[in-house]
Amino acid sequence: MASPIIFSKRSEHFSIWIVLRSIQLTLATAYSSLFNREFYTYNNVSLFVKYLKISVLIFTLLHGPILFTKSVIRAVSSTRIDQLDYFFKYYINLSYFLNTLYSFFDKDGERLFLCQLRHQDELNNSHYSDNYSKLPSHKVEPERDWFSTYKNLYNFSREFRLFIKRYTNIYLLNITIFTSIYFFPEKLSSAILGCIAFQTFSDKLGTVLSILLVAILQMMDVDYTIRLLTTFYGSWNLAEDFLIPYFDRVQFTPLERKQWLNTRIGVVFGTGFCYYLAMLEVPLVSAVLYSNAIFNMGFLITKFTTEMPDNLKDMATWSITESVWDGHAKFLE
Repeated sequence: MASPIIFSKRSEHFSIWIVLRSIQLTLATAYSSLFNREFYTYNNVSLFVKYLKISVLIFTLLHGPILFTKSVIRAVSSTRIDQLDYFFKYYINLSYFLNTLYSFFDKDGERLFLCQLRHQDELNNSHYSDNYSKLPSHKVEPERDWFSTYKNLYNFSREFRLFIKRYTNIYLLNITIFTSIYFFPEKLSSAILGCIAFQTFSDKLGTVLSILLVAILQMMDVDYTIRLLTTFYGSWNLAEDFLIPYFDRVQFTPLERKQWLNTRIGVVFGTGFCYYLAMLEVPLVSAVLYSNAIFNMGFLITKFTTEMPDNLKDMATWSITESVWDGHAKFLE
């Protein structure tokens, strides 16, 4: 087992300026995508209607049982039920999970990603879309029944296994936070939350700033710690979801993939943060927002990656150099 991080320096890959620049670029991209002529093709308008229907379906599936439970509780008891909404909004919000799960059964997400890549190639005279399309896809074709499809996905799709692992970990973490707050003594729960917060931010903000952050959180209502931790992990998790079309074709080794993400953590986090909050506050159109994020990632990916090589034989060498990124100064310009 790896030793816990006690003393660390502030990460050069995760700073307030990099995150803010990422947020600014994400919002600007979402706005400028409205002026992309390919966005208004008949097919894309049909996709918008499709994702709107999916959004309403997911919203109904998730909030219908909650509303029913609240109605029953109101009818038989005077107990406050505000915590029920809070629990499903911040601890176990399945909207993100269901949207990403659906993307594994749907090819339109990758088409949107490629649509934006082509648009950027036209503007910048680059070849991202052509070289990306040459790489083999590892998407698993749906079977007749859901169980067979799930089995094939788990056996043959690395991204799907990582997706299941990531969401299992984040829900277990959220349940740990919930349990410590509502079932442990206050001093013990405060120590647990402080430890989680310190371990979360020590390798990003550095030891001194992390201790200061934890100290401030300890003096505030526990709700701030809950929202900080669930928002951070939820945003980062969602950001990785948006990169699935990229990683599905660009098959880095596990170490290369980890380095790729670590050296781009601030850039990628900003994007995940924007869409995480949007989907959290406007769940009725979650699938529309999710598809928009995949579409816009076709632009954002060109800002912190280089073109894949034209010759597939050069991919191994390119992957090694691409996994480590040092373009933060240029990104901030």
